[in-house]
Amino acid sequence: MRNLMVAFVLWPLFSCSKRIYLDKIETYFNASTPELKSKYMAEDYHSFFVKKMGEGDDKTASLKSFEQWDAPLHPDIRIIHYSNNKNDWTISLNEQNDFTKLIGFPGWKATELITFNAQGLIKDAVYIPDSTNLDYKIWLQPALVWLQENMPAQLNEVYQNHKLIQTEASANKWKELLQNWRQRMKQ
Repeated sequence: MRNLMVAFVLWPLFSCSKRIYLDKIETYFNASTPELKSKYMAEDYHSFFVKKMGEGDDKTASLKSFEQWDAPLHPDIRIIHYSNNKNDWTISLNEQNDFTKLIGFPGWKATELITFNAQGLIKDAVYIPDSTNLDYKIWLQPALVWLQENMPAQLNEVYQNHKLIQTEASANKWKELLQNWRQRMKQ
C-alpha cells in the first residue's frame, strides 16, 4: 500500500518532467533564431545525419548551418509521436517551413534521436529522414516554370544546376519569389 501511495504522489512529477523535456524539444525544433536554438544545446553538442558516425557537426557548425537556411525559413516542425528512455528521446516528426508551405509541399517526415545531458541540454541529435518522403521538386516545378519565364535573373540567384542555393540571402529571396508566384497565380 505504501509503495502505491509513493507511486501516486511521484507520478505527476515524472509526467511533469516529461512535459518539460518535450517542451524543450518543440522549442528547439521550431526556433527561428540561432540564439534561441542555442539555449537548448549543450556546449559539447553534436548533430548527425542518418546515423551517429564520426564527429558530426559541433554546436558552432550546426548553428551556422541553421542560420544559413533553416532559420530564415522559420521551421514548423510537428511532433507526431515520441518515446523516451531516461535522457534518450526518439521523435517522429513532420518538418515544414515557409518554403514548403509556399509551394504546397506537405513536408518531410523524419525521426530524430535526441540525447540530453545531466543539465537538461541537448548533447546529441541524429536526424534520420523517412525513406517514403516525396520529392519536394514535384511541388516546386510549377513555380520554377513560371519563374523561368517571368523572373529568370532572380531565379538564377537562388537556383542553379537544378539545385537550391542555400544561404540566408537566398532563403529570403525564395520567400519573396514564391510569394510573387503565388500572387500571380491567383490573378
